[in-house]
Amino acid sequence: MQNVLMVSMQSLSGAGRSPGVRSLDILDNIIPYIPNEEDKVRKELLKILGEYSNEGITPAEININCICTRANVLDGHTESVFVGLKKQASLAEIKEVIHSYNPFKDANLHSAPDHMIHIFEDPYRPQPRLDRELGGGMTTSMGRLEVEPVLGGVKYVLVSHNTKMGAGKGAVLLAESMLARGLLQV
Repeated sequence: MQNVLMVSMQSLSGAGRSPGVRSLDILDNIIPYIPNEEDKVRKELLKILGEYSNEGITPAEININCICTRANVLDGHTESVFVGLKKQASLAEIKEVIHSYNPFKDANLHSAPDHMIHIFEDPYRPQPRLDRELGGGMTTSMGRLEVEPVLGGVKYVLVSHNTKMGAGKGAVLLAESMLARGLLQV
């Protein structure tokens, strides 16, 4: 992976209660700017995709560009993503890697979903209202998965539950994983 272009449509619950987004501002609307969010997303993604060692995390060396918006959705962030790959892979290869991705498969963690990512073949999915609770809110839903010949990679749409996988339940899963790997003492 060498380039990522992403547009997020973040839910109202991502704004918190204060200062948040006023209800009349978001009614029948998308707010095109969330202060400081794009830099935060870039830094988080580089850490997530980076390398972990005893010295800490070495951020991934990927070019990332994103636009973060606020959408009139209660829970569940939606992202339209374009990923440029160093070497083009077939759609079958990409789907196989996604289907096989399950870092908690044998860990027997209470908070881990059976599948981290679910791919929909229906081009009208995922949708926050229909798919944010998949796997108890811990499974990321992905659809519109297509090879992207212009960028030399792949494009897709995803929905992830921001107040479950992206917050409380995700933190519990992280703690369970750290405990199982001996990185956390009880």
